[in-house]
Amino acid sequence: MSREKETQIHRILSMYDRLEKGEKLVKKEESQRFQTSEKSIQRDIDHIRRFLELEKNNAYLDYNRKEKVYQLSIGEDESRLNSQHILAILKVLMDSRAFKKDEMDSIVSKLLMLVNKKDQEILKKMTGNERLLYADLSHGQAVIEKIWTLSEHIQNQHIMTITYQRELADAEKEHLVKPVGIIFSEYYFYLLAYPANKEIDYPIIYRIDRIKSIKAEQVSFKIPYSERFQEGEFRKRVQFMYTGDLLKVKFKFTGASKQAVLDRLPTAKEVMAIDDGWIFEAEVFGKGIKMWLMSQGEHVEVLEPKAFREEFLKTFEHLYEIYQPVK
Repeated sequence: MSREKETQIHRILSMYDRLEKGEKLVKKEESQRFQTSEKSIQRDIDHIRRFLELEKNNAYLDYNRKEKVYQLSIGEDESRLNSQHILAILKVLMDSRAFKKDEMDSIVSKLLMLVNKKDQEILKKMTGNERLLYADLSHGQAVIEKIWTLSEHIQNQHIMTITYQRELADAEKEHLVKPVGIIFSEYYFYLLAYPANKEIDYPIIYRIDRIKSIKAEQVSFKIPYSERFQEGEFRKRVQFMYTGDLLKVKFKFTGASKQAVLDRLPTAKEVMAIDDGWIFEAEVFGKGIKMWLMSQGEHVEVLEPKAFREEFLKTFEHLYEIYQPVK
């Protein structure tokens, strides 16, 4: 390729990049920028226009005769994120507090680059206060790279050794595991994994920020496609990332809105409406559902299974003892 051709390609790419970012091009200014004739710049602009006509069905190069500038006009493209999508994503991301501040700043900056400069400024104003006051979680750990590494091992079905330290533990502990999924819940990312050396009915949950090291072993595990672990189905049945035996719970709910139950417990089904509320059934893991049901206070009565109801009764009897007046 000749030097002249390389120079022309560089000019075209430079102009196209700036047009995509929302900048306006003035032919005379581009001629001075690249030390070439306005006729050459016009040919470059024509190349860009033809490219858009052939490859982009929602974008075209517009010439504003009043301002004597070229600018990229982009119509609605359902295959791309628009400013409304980006704003919604930013709101959810920052409210999640899932990442360290520097990780969050990097993600936000990259998302803003997906829209034109005018909308970038609008989005910066809309989210500026949240970015300024964004508070890191107390663990202070970067998680993005770990999430990617673990996800690769999950896809490749690698048995791993992870070094893990629980919050109140004095020392780290090694675990040989078969990773099957990653879930986000209430501020944290979690690894779901089965022990590699024994069979259990449900995966163990590890908070990813507490994983200190990850080592893939020279052996893989195999799960038939029909028996593959499905994070979505697991997520429907777990509350506060506490597992336990899978059980079917039947309970009475007398709160203000049944949507509070249906949204919180995706497996919940309304059995019947009653005078002061509803009867629900839900398939869930035991420990987490107990925490949620107790958080509803007097608005919940556990009906079945009998052993689970009796467990609630013992818990409330214990609470009653704790809150006896001090003599």
